[in-house]
Order: sequence, then C-alpha cells, then structure tokens
Amino acid sequence: MLRKLPWVVLALLFLGTARCYTADLAAGVAAVPVVGPILVPPPPTPAYLQAIGTPAPVELPEADVAAWFPAEGGWKGVPPAQWQAMALAAAAAGTPAGWAKLCAKASAAAGADRAAAPLPGALACSDDPALTSVQQVALQLFDLRAALGLWLNGAPNGSIGAVQARQGALRMLCATTAPGRVDPAALAAACANGLDAAYLAGDGAATMAAVEEAYAGLAAAIAAADPTVEGEPAVYGAQAAP
Repeated sequence: MLRKLPWVVLALLFLGTARCYTADLAAGVAAVPVVGPILVPPPPTPAYLQAIGTPAPVELPEADVAAWFPAEGGWKGVPPAQWQAMALAAAAAGTPAGWAKLCAKASAAAGADRAAAPLPGALACSDDPALTSVQQVALQLFDLRAALGLWLNGAPNGSIGAVQARQGALRMLCATTAPGRVDPAALAAACANGLDAAYLAGDGAATMAAVEEAYAGLAAAIAAADPTVEGEPAVYGAQAAP
C-alpha cells in the first residue's frame, strides 16, 4: 500500500497540471484576434451592461399645441404649466423619432394649410428635406422661448443659464443651416433676433419679444416656402437643395 502512495500523488499532480494547461490553452486561444472569439466564444454580456447607453423611448408630453401659441397676449397668454410642456417637447424633438412625433402633433394643430396657422405650422411636417433642416432653427427658437418663459415665470428649473445655453445652440444652427427654399433674409433676421441679449441686463420681456418676433418671422417664411402640411417629415438632417 505504501509503495502505491507515491504513484497516487504523482497522478493527482499530473491531473492538476493538465487542468491548468487546458485553462491556459483556452485563454490563449481566446486571445487570438478574429479567430479566438470564433473558437472560444466570449461569455455573454450581462443585461445591466447592455442597458448602458440605451436611449429612453421618446415621449412627448400631453399638451394642447394651440395653447403654446395663443391668439392674443403673446407669451403672457400661455398657461404657466405649458412652459414646462414646451421645454419637454423641444427636448424630445431633438432626435429623429422625437421630431417626427412633434411635427405630427403640430400638423394636426395647424391643419393642411401651413399659412393659415403659421406658428404651429413652423413645426408641422414637411416632405422637403431642406425645409426640415430650417425647421430645426424654428425648433430651437421654440425651445429658447420655453426657457425664457420658465425663467420669466419664476419656475424652479428656469434660469439665465438655460437661456444662454439655448442661444448658444441657436448660434451654432444658424451658422450651419442652409436656407434652401426659405428666404435667406428671413432666416438671418430670425437668427439675429433670437440672439437678443436684453435679458442679461434684466429686461427679459424685451428678449422674449425679440424671440417671438424671430419665431413668427421664420414661421411666415417657412409657410411661404412650403404651404402644404404633411403627415410625416422628410429625412432628418438631409442636405439642403441648392
């Protein structure tokens, strides 16, 4: 019995060495580029890691688009609760899917003739890619108006910083957007008025008036360029026609 003991120990050592060798071999093969993952499939990615970076579904707030553009009183005629809804809608419309949903709502509010209701019509769907590009400037003015409304109404999430951020985004859009069929002078005027800085000196109402003038002027130019409202938008971000 004692004579067999060394052989038993040797066999156990051999098995342990074989297991280590097998593990090292598998790890070595898996590390080979291209071929490794085919021969030794990597472990599945955990669900919590797959969820990282996944965008949330686009959800527009339930709101009456007509309430965003009252017939009288300008921004003072907007119900206070609607400013937050406008800001949320503008944020959601920053993606192609979100824009499609917002422009569909605006289309329903504007009707078939964009010129008959140019303010919601500026955000209503168009089948012209160049016009859809210009509409992103209108959307940014809409977002800027919402930020100003929140600040002027003393909302908890309203601030001068938020207004400045929207103006910065507007400046970038205005520098890169081709007018397409829209009157270039109207687009330039809208951009200039949208960058009004009176609010920095405490006159937020003056800046709001300038932004509303900017949006209304661009809305009229969009209606003149494409009077027919569509149910769905053109390709998002397509190049403007010469």
